Amino acid sequence: MKKTLIILANISTLIGIFGFIIPFLKIEDLHFTLLQKVFLGIIIIVCISYIIYELCSSPKKYKNEDEINKYMRDWVKKTGRTVIFTRDMSWANNQQIQNDLINKARSNDLIICLPKITSFTQRLKNEGAEIYTYDTLNFTPKSRFTFINYGSNSSKVAIGRKDDKHNHIITEYTTKDTIEYFLAEDLVNIIKNLP
Repeated sequence: MKKTLIILANISTLIGIFGFIIPFLKIEDLHFTLLQKVFLGIIIIVCISYIIYELCSSPKKYKNEDEINKYMRDWVKKTGRTVIFTRDMSWANNQQIQNDLINKARSNDLIICLPKITSFTQRLKNEGAEIYTYDTLNFTPKSRFTFINYGSNSSKVAIGRKDDKHNHIITEYTTKDTIEYFLAEDLVNIIKNLP
């Protein structure tokens, strides 16, 4: 709802600017000069581009495990190094997801941070994944996130959380976005450097 209000507010601003300029456009005879047509075209393109950007960058909402698993499967299949910061890898209970993770491990493109090794993460380690544990901290971070293209300029992180209605909300961030990206990256680097 908040995102929708932001979109509407920004579009209203553009329409307001256009409304201010209308008296100077000589609309009564419906003949626009080239400059007026260019200006009108720019406003329309900006409005459409803004709506598309906001809709694509808004958090994704998932109501069931199948939807979340599909998102995660599509996310980890992307090229480049993948870093998974998880509690227990319970979401990887699907054979297709496990196969994708094994392939990532075999190509040395998988890093997993979790409290302690599980049988599946041990298998991934045997296949070439880097596994980092933090059970010695006696603390389990509430954060859950997954990086793709880790260590590159096109790196992104997906951070999951639950809303008041128990929907699973996933928001994606890049290096150009807010502090969330860098906090997640710092947490991975801290875990990787534990003794």
